[in-house]
Amino acid sequence: MRIDIKPTIGTKDVCFGMDRETVRSLWGEATEFYKFSDDKVPTDDFGYCHVFYDDNNKCEAIEFFYDVEVYLNGKLIFPTVLENAKQAIEGAEYDDDGLISYIAQIGIYAPDEEMETILVGKSGYYN
Repeated sequence: MRIDIKPTIGTKDVCFGMDRETVRSLWGEATEFYKFSDDKVPTDDFGYCHVFYDDNNKCEAIEFFYDVEVYLNGKLIFPTVLENAKQAIEGAEYDDDGLISYIAQIGIYAPDEEMETILVGKSGYYN
């Protein structure tokens, strides 16, 4: 599956700020779960991604994994070599677990430089 993202905006179909019902109407049935023990709002699991919501059930971030190919401005940024993603994402810098960009609000979890997930968030999500 190919997903094209727009930093701080969302994807072709789902934009940050959309309510849970709208996201589900676009992407189908989801399973709710609490990703972390201190979460107050459940996360939606669509099988290939997790969608995170704020206290008002508005989409604030999307985390992709498994066989999803994520593109930014026509360039593959997940999965690929970390250095390739770093070059394609504005403001990306290495951190302990992979890459993060506070400008683009994109984080790539890549322990041992092996990409596992990519998270795209609304403006200010990582700040």
